[in-house]
Amino acid sequence: MPTMQIITIAFLVSLLFLAAHLTAGYLLQERKYSVKKTALLWGGAALFLFLDLCFCVLFLSKPWRMPVALMLSYLCFWGIFIYASADGFWKKCYLWITYGCVFCVSLSFSFYGCYLLVPDGPDTLVYLMRSVLYDMISFAILFAYHKYGRPIIREISGFRTKHWISLSIVSIIYFFTFVIVLAKISADNGINANTLLFFSLLVCSFAVASSLIISIIYQMRKEARDELVRQNVEYLTSYVENARKTEQESRRIRHDLRHHDERIAAMAKEGDTEGILAYLGQSKEASESFPAWCPNVTVNGILSSYAEKAKEAGVAYIAQADMPAQSGVADVDFVAILANLLENALNACVAEKSAGPIQVHVRNVGNKTVIAVSNPCGTALRLENGLPAARGIGIDSIISSSVRYHGEINYKMQEGICTACVILNP
Repeated sequence: MPTMQIITIAFLVSLLFLAAHLTAGYLLQERKYSVKKTALLWGGAALFLFLDLCFCVLFLSKPWRMPVALMLSYLCFWGIFIYASADGFWKKCYLWITYGCVFCVSLSFSFYGCYLLVPDGPDTLVYLMRSVLYDMISFAILFAYHKYGRPIIREISGFRTKHWISLSIVSIIYFFTFVIVLAKISADNGINANTLLFFSLLVCSFAVASSLIISIIYQMRKEARDELVRQNVEYLTSYVENARKTEQESRRIRHDLRHHDERIAAMAKEGDTEGILAYLGQSKEASESFPAWCPNVTVNGILSSYAEKAKEAGVAYIAQADMPAQSGVADVDFVAILANLLENALNACVAEKSAGPIQVHVRNVGNKTVIAVSNPCGTALRLENGLPAARGIGIDSIISSSVRYHGEINYKMQEGICTACVILNP
């Protein structure tokens, strides 16, 4: 085959495989860097894939061309995916290794498809048909994941390390088994009954294991939601307890109103104007000890709970909110976002031994819900593209909940003050 024809085939094949890899990267990753930097990273991976395929087609013997080329490109894309995605390490490993299993299954089916359709066809036709069949199968699986799997996966914290390690180990076992079977299918250069039987049994086993893993993932999502509900109950319980205490105090004040009037009258007769003003101020403080920032019960519960926590920690706390009673943002998402922002802010103040203040703003602006929390912060906090470089479960929960509302999250440091702003589109 002429050299130019080989290069043309390698170029077309690389475009088809590149499309599948890039689609997988886009659907699986949570972008950590700017759009420009992310595009440059994946562009570099695409260039590597093209050069890799050209090198393997030109210099390796036929049985080794595709296995070596695809394995090198897969490992390259795996490295970029781990580096460019914002999820926890083991969650990223599980997602990409599972995609590797899908990659091997799709490619194996494309091999068998070519053996059936064009058993004696020219290399040009075989390479292109194999790539087309692979892309058709891969895109079908990836878009099914996009519609049904991705919303569920995004709800689960990437920092549940124990769970994701267990799932990753299962995927790794299947991945290497599939790689060995794929190499055997390629070496057979045709349909071998024993290989086909083993491949079929392996695919069935992988389907069963995937079903079990899906049930585990659903359980992980349930646990994550239950945790948010538990936090919500905690904040609302605190809110109700404060309301009950304030109501009791108000009843006591109303019951003793006659005595208050007598005392005010006595001070008035004595001309004690300053005493009257001080006494009225005390009464007002007692009757307004429970703040109601807005009609939304969940937001009030969270703000009230952290007002108490900040008071106990000796940290100044300023909150403003105008959320309506009924909001397009679910209560559990307010807990995941607002409560975690306040928890991080309070922890930062305590760690820095700062008296604050923590400032909170929760409001509707047009059709958007804006949540902003600021607090004094030391120089240890390092930001990358608007997010903390070192992230824990709290920030991961904020990101997961914000994604459901096509949200925007941005952290910034200015003159020792860290401000986190989340804009939601409910």
